[in-house]
Amino acid sequence: MSAMDRPLQERVYHGLKADYLAGHFVPGKRIDIQDLANRHHSSKTPVREAAFIFVGEGLFMHHEDGGFLVPIPEPLELIELLGWHMQLIMACMSGLREPALRRALQQYSNMAQDASAVDLALRAMEIFTSLADASGNSQASIHVRRLNERLHYTRIADAIEPKIAEKELSALTSPRVADFRRAVRRRIEAYHLRKICHQRHIVQTGEASR
Repeated sequence: MSAMDRPLQERVYHGLKADYLAGHFVPGKRIDIQDLANRHHSSKTPVREAAFIFVGEGLFMHHEDGGFLVPIPEPLELIELLGWHMQLIMACMSGLREPALRRALQQYSNMAQDASAVDLALRAMEIFTSLADASGNSQASIHVRRLNERLHYTRIADAIEPKIAEKELSALTSPRVADFRRAVRRRIEAYHLRKICHQRHIVQTGEASR
């Protein structure tokens, strides 16, 4: 790719990332490269190049008939992703004092009414990336953000009942507790373990039906 191509490539990549985070894609459905090229006012080549980067980031995978799609993670993969995410967030929090922890979460303590599933998934990402950013470790921030992006469409699907998802996120950030630091750690652990247990139940149900 020439230096002249780089601004276009970066624009298409960031545009595609915005589409991804906005819930533009349907997991499991083949992505129309020409449609994206038209959307981002480019040829198909920069879109394909951006899509290949997404494959490396775990956001896209190759479609068996050619092209790309947003993958639907298997339950066992989700269990590992959720467990790894929980460990990363706990590690990021380990060096945070309570004032820093409160600052990281206070801006997310209120949710807009009638938030969509995408809004709720984005809010979850904001909460966790804020905790990573507060650690001051740029590598931790990068890894947490990338992992949150991989979990994004799973969270959109989980938020099919918005009131439940909203309550779950509000519990993570509620400041009304004496030992805030300990409470947040427990809440984050409970948040992940609920989702891990749900995926384990899916695995067990599938095995029982064989």
